[in-house]
Amino acid sequence: MNISKMEEFGFARKARAVNLVIQIVLFTSLLIGLNYLASNNFSRFDLSRTGTYTLSAETKAYIRSLEKPVHIMATVMGDSDIPELQKIYGDLRKLLRQYEAESAASAGSNIRIEFIDIYRQRKRAEEIARQYSTSGENLILVACEGRTREIRQAQLYENDGESITGFRGERVFTSAIIEVASESPDHVYFLVGHGEMQLDDTDSAYGISQLDHFLKERNMVIRPLDLSAKPAVPEDADLIVLASPQGRIMPEEVEKLRRYLSERNGRMIVLLNPGRQHGMEDLFFDWGVLVEDMAILDPSEDFRARGGDLIVRRFAPHPITQMLIDYKITALFGLPRPVRTDPAALSVDGLVVEQIIGSSSNSWAERDFRKSTSQKFDANRDLLGPVSIATASSRSAGSEFGINIQGGRLVVFGNGDFIANERLQTYGNQSLFINSVNWALNRTELLSIPTRPLQQYQLIMSEREIKLLLFYFAAIPALAALAGTTIHLIRRR
Repeated sequence: MNISKMEEFGFARKARAVNLVIQIVLFTSLLIGLNYLASNNFSRFDLSRTGTYTLSAETKAYIRSLEKPVHIMATVMGDSDIPELQKIYGDLRKLLRQYEAESAASAGSNIRIEFIDIYRQRKRAEEIARQYSTSGENLILVACEGRTREIRQAQLYENDGESITGFRGERVFTSAIIEVASESPDHVYFLVGHGEMQLDDTDSAYGISQLDHFLKERNMVIRPLDLSAKPAVPEDADLIVLASPQGRIMPEEVEKLRRYLSERNGRMIVLLNPGRQHGMEDLFFDWGVLVEDMAILDPSEDFRARGGDLIVRRFAPHPITQMLIDYKITALFGLPRPVRTDPAALSVDGLVVEQIIGSSSNSWAERDFRKSTSQKFDANRDLLGPVSIATASSRSAGSEFGINIQGGRLVVFGNGDFIANERLQTYGNQSLFINSVNWALNRTELLSIPTRPLQQYQLIMSEREIKLLLFYFAAIPALAALAGTTIHLIRRR
């Protein structure tokens, strides 16, 4: 009897041991399987309010379009005794990890990140010093096929003169990657000599210094162009921008622009405010565009901002505007003028003209807008809304083999104020202009990619929306308080 019990106990111990081994094997297999799935199928989520740990969609598009390997090297060390260097190292690690993860998720995996300790990895540090003719600690270098860009620590942060106010690492690194990966950057010329908006002007209402930085960060070479002093448009001009001239463009200058667009398949963006005689009627006729000396007025509260600016909500499907349609983004314009297709010029072979932005149905284009008295719609003189505010024209020419060859492109806006410093902060304005640039330059891989705002968000609200917001934040809580007070008094009785 005792022997039988001992045998049963022995069997039970063996069974428990086998069961334990099986559990360990199964648990180990589960861990291995989970790690395998996690390494091959993972998603990153950024729960921060401002998207601090997420690259912008624009940066991701640049990374996905990379065709050449880019090597980012940093000799900033995390074990430094200096708090500032520890912060820089931490910020760099977080940011560059995002670049590496995005590159690994794409088919190319063309971005390689390397942190080098010059004291513990002396041989590797000497190799980099010989290869790139640079040395020392706290170095940040971006390289691609012999082209290099050194990033200084001061470039990574914004400050107000006393303290750091923000980390601008994504702008700096994306700009550097585009620069070293591009063999030839796009050259954008801004016309001068007619009172145009100036690239170095920091004035909030009329300067475009913010736009200058905005384009340079996208690896574009920005230069002024005085056509009166040049025999022709420069050969390296990829795009010409005419930003709100105050006076007429001279006929000989217009002829140079016409030849650039027609004979050299040039690209041009024109922004014109109301009340200005531009002198470009013949050029616009060639491209099927009619720009009239009128101003678009809109009394509707839904389309008028608190400061009087026009809120643009009506966009026609087009590569320039599709992203604004998809994300329901609005733009903010000053007083615009009508820019529409010219019916008399639409018979030109290979010419396509599209109206891409419009005002509301309650608006109209006023011909007598210079009068100080209150304007009213006159069916005999004015244009009833919606009125077109911008057009996009493109040409294609057929060859003897029946192949369509891409020709020039022209985008005309009936307002230039929307790219001024104070309005460029508006998210829709940035996207609208950079999409126009990308479409004109045929950078199709970057169209419809939302850009990350320059510094801050600007909320666009009409008068009606502001009143409605006040109702929600004032009237509804007041009604709730009144109801609570009433119930309290009833209970006391």
